Amino acid sequence: MNAAVELDPRIRRGVSEAWGLGPRARFSPLGNGLINRTLLVRDDGRRRVLQCLNTHVFRDPELVMRNCHAVTAHLGRERAAGRYGYAVLELVPTLAGEPAAVLDDGSWWRMYDHVPDTRTHDTTAAPALTFEAARGFGAFASALCGLDRDSVGEVIPHFHDPVRRFHAFRAALAADRAGRAAAAVRECNAALAFDEALAHWQHLLEAGLPWRITHNDCKLNNLLFDAGGRAVCVVDLDTVMPGSLLFDFGDMGRTMLSPVPEDCPDPERIEVRRDHFAALARGYIEGCGELLAPLERDNLVFAARLVTGVIGLRFLTDHLDGDRYFRVAHPGHNLERARNQFALYAALTRQADALQALVPRSA
Repeated sequence: MNAAVELDPRIRRGVSEAWGLGPRARFSPLGNGLINRTLLVRDDGRRRVLQCLNTHVFRDPELVMRNCHAVTAHLGRERAAGRYGYAVLELVPTLAGEPAAVLDDGSWWRMYDHVPDTRTHDTTAAPALTFEAARGFGAFASALCGLDRDSVGEVIPHFHDPVRRFHAFRAALAADRAGRAAAAVRECNAALAFDEALAHWQHLLEAGLPWRITHNDCKLNNLLFDAGGRAVCVVDLDTVMPGSLLFDFGDMGRTMLSPVPEDCPDPERIEVRRDHFAALARGYIEGCGELLAPLERDNLVFAARLVTGVIGLRFLTDHLDGDRYFRVAHPGHNLERARNQFALYAALTRQADALQALVPRSA
């Protein structure tokens, strides 16, 4: 059981008034997300999830909440119709009927029902768990294909855009705001080499790569599992917006193919587990059903390379900027994350042909 935390009295009073929490409500940390602050609330035998939106990252919290409502309502309808076999996050409105509470200090808080008897994983040791995760995220994408794309806005413009991320890195390197570039030469050289992937990305866009409603943060720990390893519920819906399925598959690849987490400081431990890639591709294709176009299926390995490189750029950019975006546990944490991602990118590049041969052929 996580240790209780004491909230600032003004925050506690604000959220308690918003949702009618009792004086004995207890709060404890939940998960290890890098952006929002997430707490488990125990109040009169009920368990709920309380989250403070990071409005530095999500500049339009009203849009985030509208998106979350649109997505959860649609998934709820799909589940009720028997077309979606997973649990759906349920937003708990405030006593005033609002989807979120804006406190006196300007902070945005929202509450979800807690999905009981579930757990998260940061890494997966068994290909069966990788398969189950991929199928869950695939089913999520398939269920959203019936949602009008105009009903979901772009909460972070150009979120995964590799060209924009590469240019942002180049700008951060030139500015060297935190004076860290000299000690990160090796990582910066690896980041500069990422430009070789940009030409193929442009080719895919010109070839008509489909744009859909996607999760855009398909890390393993954004799925809840039961004790038997079955995927139960997709969580962290803040980045659900128009995007490419390659972004989602790529994020799964970068967090499930290596046996160590994304902030492992030892690049020698990073490898690409081919049995996990085979399970990942098989599970995602099964979960997506008929959704995947040939152009998407034929570029699943490139997707893993692309997103791994993009996240490496983002970690390194944040390190050079002075750790202003991702939460860090110690100085150099973002540099370790970037080093990890570029090592995985190199391993994926070396094995690209062998991995693509593991992708199931279309029927």
